[in-house]
Amino acid sequence: MKYPLLAVTLSILLLSGCGSDDNTSEEVIPPVPPSPPAVNSVNIDEAMQINLALNQFDQKTGTIQFSLTDAQQAAITAVKAYDIYYFGFPDSNKASSNPKAWKRWHTTQSYRCQNTTECGGKLTETQTGQYQFEIPALDWQQQDPSHAVAQIKVAIQIYGAKANNELSLIEAPSI
Repeated sequence: MKYPLLAVTLSILLLSGCGSDDNTSEEVIPPVPPSPPAVNSVNIDEAMQINLALNQFDQKTGTIQFSLTDAQQAAITAVKAYDIYYFGFPDSNKASSNPKAWKRWHTTQSYRCQNTTECGGKLTETQTGQYQFEIPALDWQQQDPSHAVAQIKVAIQIYGAKANNELSLIEAPSI
């Protein structure tokens, strides 16, 4: 009878097909994290135009964060020369106790860096085209003992070899 031979042949075929899948180990390749987008940048001395955007201002300490771009929106790097002015203004809604006083008086504190050996404040490039300017403290007491400063504005001038930004007063939140 040929049935026992057929049964043995089928058993061998079934057994040879099983078991081989359990022992194979596939090599798992970990995913590669995406690289950060490339930042288009230009050195300050090559920039033909400087655009400044104030990102953050801490009115207690005077720390400011800003970004710089050129006409093509490339981040500007390697800034060294600057003039930064803080202006303290009184509350424009309060009447002056001195009727002859000019209503829009102001006090100023200024920080310059034209040569890197004598700089007022500390300018740090935190990321490509992103800067932070720090001073020991924004202290109006010396110039304003009556504590009348209610509004602070800042003016930032950045200098490159070929261009500098347009100087304008940037208003900070009220004290």
